[in-house]
This record gives sequence, structure tokens and C-alpha cells, in this order.
Amino acid sequence: MPEEPIDRRELSLMQKLSLPEAGAPPWSLLGAAASLLAMLLCLALIGPALVTTVTGREALYPADLMLSWSIGLALTALFVLVRQRSSAESWRALRLVKGELPLPLTLLAGIAFGLAVDVLAALGSGAFLPPPQIWGFQQLGGLGALSAALMLVLLQPLAETLVFQGLLLPRMRWQFGAWRGIFGTTAAYIALYALLYMPAYAQYDIYWHGRIFPAGIGLLFCLLKVYTQSTGAALLGRMGCGLIFLLTSLALAGA
Repeated sequence: MPEEPIDRRELSLMQKLSLPEAGAPPWSLLGAAASLLAMLLCLALIGPALVTTVTGREALYPADLMLSWSIGLALTALFVLVRQRSSAESWRALRLVKGELPLPLTLLAGIAFGLAVDVLAALGSGAFLPPPQIWGFQQLGGLGALSAALMLVLLQPLAETLVFQGLLLPRMRWQFGAWRGIFGTTAAYIALYALLYMPAYAQYDIYWHGRIFPAGIGLLFCLLKVYTQSTGAALLGRMGCGLIFLLTSLALAGA
């Protein structure tokens, strides 16, 4: 006899988070890793190459870096969406749906996550700093603030959620188990953050800003995806988190 479906409403929080994936996603671990590699290439090579070609400058200034990373994130999101849209099964499995939490609660969860990791990293390192992706945005005035908003509230949440929570997390959980998949996806996010963003600016604390901060972001939004069973919910929460980072950065710039 087939097993009766599990009623998630009767499960505790830990039981929900510990449930295995209902089925294998229609992409391999190699396919998920390929999207992560594409992201790294877009951020580390393609975006900077486009900016240096247009500006004619070999050394990238903070504004150039922000622009190059914005381009890289936009290209990553486009790559994933086009690739997943090519198959109806892959598009459904990406789960860009509402999720189990009401949308206002999902947004509030993301805001709370952003506040928690921002304060934790600042207290641990002894310095409140904007995310390295937008360092120096205030030098561009209103255009810099607009660029920072585009980066933190749209492009970074979209690209990173699609790659990590949308593709890598379900495959890792199916391949290695519920919690090992969550921690493995979080470790991949920490590695990307440490390799890409942290070397750009020496003023960021390697441990608190380079390890604890991305660990909190990676872990909490993996948990939100698993709890809600929705990449769309994780994306909305991540946009709320980015809004907090933006407001904090604007406050720091005006101080």
C-alpha cells in the first residue's frame, strides 16, 4: 500500500525542517554546481570585463565594482531563469510560488533575519559597515543610493536565491540528507562570499563579516525555503533582508 501523505500542519518546526525532499529535482548535482560556477564567472570575470571595457580603467574603483557585481548578478539570474524555463518540469521544481507562510509574515521574517545578522556581525567585529557589495555608494550621491537599492533589494536576492535556495539546496538535500544539504548549501555560500566579496576591501573583518555574516544569511534563508517549501518565499524574505541592509547603509552614510 502507498504511504499516506504527511500532514505538515501537524508537525513541529524541527520536524518540518528535518523532512527529506519529497522527490529528486529534475537537475543533477553537477547541473546545480554548473549554475554556481556560472555565477562565479559572471561576478568575477564577465561583469568586471564589461566595466573595464566601457570605462577604459584597468583598476576598478568602488563604484565600478558595484556596477560589475550588479551586471554579474543580473546575468546570473537571467541564465538560471532561461535555463529553467526551457523545461516545464524544471520550472515547476524551481518553486517560485507563494509558500506556506502569508506574504507579510514571509517579508517580516526576512527583515528579522537581516537585522539579526547585521547586528551580530557589527557587534562581533566592533564596526557597523554597509555590505561590501555597495561600499562607497554614497560617493555617487542619489545615483549611488539608487544603485545600492537595485543591488541589495533586487539583483542580489534574485540571483543568489535562485542559485542557492532554488537549485543547489533541493539537490543537496536529496543527495546528502535534509540537514547535511542545508549545511552544505550554507558552506557553498560562505565560500562564494569569502572568495569574491571579502578580498575587495581590507576594512571588513574576515571572521565576522566574511564568515559569520554570510553563514547567517545562507543558513536562515535555506531554513525559510525548507519551511515554506517555496523559492518564491525565500526570495521575498531575502528582498526584505536586503531592504534592511539598504536602510542601515543609508543611515551610516548620513551619520
